[in-house]
Amino acid sequence: MSDPFLIKVRVSKADDAMRNSLRAALQHNKTYATGTTTTEREAFRRAWAVLIVEAAKKYKQPVTDEEHCHTISKIVQTLSERFSRILIGGRLRFGTSQKAFNLYLKFLWCLGSLPKPPHCPIDRIVLRTAGLAGSWTQSNCATEYMKWVNALRRYVAPTTLADWEYAQWNRNA
Repeated sequence: MSDPFLIKVRVSKADDAMRNSLRAALQHNKTYATGTTTTEREAFRRAWAVLIVEAAKKYKQPVTDEEHCHTISKIVQTLSERFSRILIGGRLRFGTSQKAFNLYLKFLWCLGSLPKPPHCPIDRIVLRTAGLAGSWTQSNCATEYMKWVNALRRYVAPTTLADWEYAQWNRNA
């Protein structure tokens, strides 16, 4: 493994990528309702991982923005229905889900398992670097997410989002 990003985050296989992706999406991001047990949180993370791995399989081919947002929304809906009791507001936020899913796709790309992902993980650093307002941890809307994606594309043009974010991450690491 010679990729500086993978070395820095200590990811060498898909299992590492999943653990890191979920941790990054949940870290500093209040997601669980008060009183949620460790067992409930672990069950939620296991179910989330299964959905992400299954969804990532269709990324061997290019996907449209609409398909990508639909995939994230489907993950949000499935987990929100199944785990509403343990989630703040009874729902997994879109911004939290996109962070985990986009980061997992980034890892698989860097590991050479998938082609370049259509988007990058959108977080505070990405938004701030591009001068965009908003909080990914509070975002519960595909429309807001796509506004960020489109603004980021204009900001990074002609570079792709994935290439730009990868370079930014390595520059700031």
